Amino acid sequence: MGIAFKSRVQSTKILDPKTGYEEKTLTLETRWDPLTGRTSRVLDLPIKKLDALNMEEMLKRCGDVFCPFCPDVLEQVTPRFADDLIAGGRLRFGEACVLPNRLPFDRYCAVVVLTRRHYCPLADFTEEQLFNGFSIARSFLRRLVEVDPAARFFSINWNYLPMSGGSIIHPHLQIIGGDLPTHYQGEMIEGGRSYRQQGGNIFWDDLLTTEADLGERYLGALGNTAWLTSYAPLGFADIMAVVRERTSIIDLTDQDLGDLARGLLKVFQYFQDFNHYSFNLGLYSGEYGGDDSFWVNARIVTRRLLPPVGASDVSYFEKLHRESIGYKKPERLCEEMKAYF
Repeated sequence: MGIAFKSRVQSTKILDPKTGYEEKTLTLETRWDPLTGRTSRVLDLPIKKLDALNMEEMLKRCGDVFCPFCPDVLEQVTPRFADDLIAGGRLRFGEACVLPNRLPFDRYCAVVVLTRRHYCPLADFTEEQLFNGFSIARSFLRRLVEVDPAARFFSINWNYLPMSGGSIIHPHLQIIGGDLPTHYQGEMIEGGRSYRQQGGNIFWDDLLTTEADLGERYLGALGNTAWLTSYAPLGFADIMAVVRERTSIIDLTDQDLGDLARGLLKVFQYFQDFNHYSFNLGLYSGEYGGDDSFWVNARIVTRRLLPPVGASDVSYFEKLHRESIGYKKPERLCEEMKAYF
């Protein structure tokens, strides 16, 4: 069947006051996601490195907000699981701790507190912290399928800092699981099944082979994980990781988790160098017990308040039209990031 990278370039003309109202042509590219068909609009603004933000000011604004994840209060103020689900009410591995989420986004909703440290800059995260967090999240999901066979769809998610929608600065992952996939997760699962049925191949295998051959968006491989910039981005900078031949997060090995952690540290270094301070991460699982047409994959999308008034980078396009805007071409993002891999 083959991977199809579909796009359409449109142009419009304006009379630009910066050049004495000379005519200027502006271009816009619409791209179709090769798996789901979802459209993204890509602008290629002449932005290389974003302006630095005053993170101290952000920390001051949030300084008086009570944090339930700090080690001196966590045991007293956070909820516990029932013993028939998790003996003792919480799971721990190194600094990481799994506890129930007070906001039930799904039948099962848990939080992984990653560190004892309240604020951890991107440059300070360690491979051990990330590995322990993903590992204990995997342990929680493995327990879910033991006690509830109806729980078949899982993801591990991260809102880092308030710009990403994170309501608590203290670094933490969110795990969701239940009998229904999220909308995007369901689109990926169904898209992969359809691709397999039509051509006999696995979409993810074809995607990685094609992207590696083209070299335009392929960053490199770390063990069993492959890293690339997304053809149809979901935000300013959108990086993907694909774990080869793993259909569920539950199937991930320690080596897989270590590869993901090492790759994330490289992404964080790029973010740090280019003044991307905040991000959303989703690690998606296929249907547990389903077919092999889905491979576990992650998307990491930077979030940023836009100058000059600190506007959200999510607008009517994302919220009301279900389209994303990318301000830098994935190919240019790949050029900037390749040295990190």
